[in-house]
Amino acid sequence: MTVDAELQIHEVRSAEGAEVSVVVRCLRGPVHLGAHFSRVRDSQAPIDLTVTRMVRYDRPVHVIDPVHSGLVTLHGTGAHELGPTLGTTGREVMAVIQGRTSPTP
Repeated sequence: MTVDAELQIHEVRSAEGAEVSVVVRCLRGPVHLGAHFSRVRDSQAPIDLTVTRMVRYDRPVHVIDPVHSGLVTLHGTGAHELGPTLGTTGREVMAVIQGRTSPTP
């Protein structure tokens, strides 16, 4: 799989059923509405999450560019993989999800 989108998860705000809202920082992209994420970097944990909503500065947006942050709603499976893990140094490591980005049709 070619990876052209990465979001670093800073905080899981809410998770209900198949929907999860997270505060993210865009590491690779830009990431558009409809982007699909299929794995967690480093752990390679399988996920199947699609971006359904993005908010920056309390306004809905259609894209988040690298180095910018926002509140992103994802829909699908694998939300339990988005929390921080302990790294080899004993410090918390934030999850980074990887996938493909595509503009909303």
